[in-house]
Amino acid sequence: MKNLLSLTLFLLISLVFNAQKADFLLNSYSNEELKEIKTTNPEKYDLLIYAIDHATYLSVFDQEKHGSLNLKELPELKELPFFTDLKVKIEDQNQYFYAPKLKKIVVVKSEWVLNHEKSNK
Repeated sequence: MKNLLSLTLFLLISLVFNAQKADFLLNSYSNEELKEIKTTNPEKYDLLIYAIDHATYLSVFDQEKHGSLNLKELPELKELPFFTDLKVKIEDQNQYFYAPKLKKIVVVKSEWVLNHEKSNK
């Protein structure tokens, strides 16, 4: 009986936690888009939930390496943003943003990269 109660409690907490995380997605996706993705492609929806915590990272800006990229400039950053803070969608290719005060770029990983990472965990 204790095990059943513990399992039920764990599942409820997980559902609430995922629902709160899904709210972050509303910065980048409309309600209608999320409903359609959840219905027609639940794996992609799960990937978007995973992406909230794993889609962005900082990299040192190198003029030679990154100079030819069309970088969108970001306002001053205090911490690594979620991809939803940037109001972008996960795409087929990595996306790059420049944080001039930090002299770094923020990389938003592609769908392929995220799928590859997630499958290796």
